[in-house]
Amino acid sequence: MVRTIELWIDDALCHNCSRCLAAKVCTVRAIVRLDRDEPPFLDVHRCYDCRKCLPVCPFGAVKNGAMGGSATA
Repeated sequence: MVRTIELWIDDALCHNCSRCLAAKVCTVRAIVRLDRDEPPFLDVHRCYDCRKCLPVCPFGAVKNGAMGGSATA
């Protein structure tokens, strides 16, 4: 069975915090920032869908559901 990870980071809501709380709680480092001036992204190859990151972002930038669609939580 293939799992589909539907977590993603909404760039419009992300405030690009210097200490991203969602990244801090991710034990597999699936929330990756390549450039300090850009919002992080969620690496679906690392993520195992524990969803610990969902409630910790104070701006609600971590989303669950198809990108651009409504949340399925």
